[in-house]
Amino acid sequence: MTNTQDIIALEAAETSRVFFSTIAELASAICERHLGTWSQRMLKEAGIRLEVTGRENIAPDEDYIVMSNRQSRYDIPVLYQALGIPMQMIESKEIAQLPLRVVASGKQILPVTIEGTQAVSARGKVDGSPERKATVTIGEPIDPTPYGPEKIDRLINVVKDAIESNLSASS
Repeated sequence: MTNTQDIIALEAAETSRVFFSTIAELASAICERHLGTWSQRMLKEAGIRLEVTGRENIAPDEDYIVMSNRQSRYDIPVLYQALGIPMQMIESKEIAQLPLRVVASGKQILPVTIEGTQAVSARGKVDGSPERKATVTIGEPIDPTPYGPEKIDRLINVVKDAIESNLSASS
């Protein structure tokens, strides 16, 4: 290739990189907006009022791996509304691989405890039924780095204990 062709190829490659990363960012922002609206509507229709503690444990410029207990189908919209941060979900069949991914990612784990969603009827809020409270406790982030691949079981127990320590005695 001539020098001019090299320059054109580099410019095309850079333009493509910027274009596709911009499209990906826009798509992500649109998805987050839709998920926020969807989760807000789900909680309203189910009559769920949130009580959130521990938001100060979320640094605005930090990415986390969120781990929580599971109580009902309302847990995901509760998490979206309570945390107010972008999240990606994984399928349960991928959970076995998660500890190694967590350690490799370098991201901190944000332990979250959810209570009260199991009491919500599968049909949601019935006219005249009382509003239901779901409590969300956001724990202090856990750095997985010191555990390394050889201490994955210990890391799992630390995260589990952090989540369970905020469950009330009635749960």
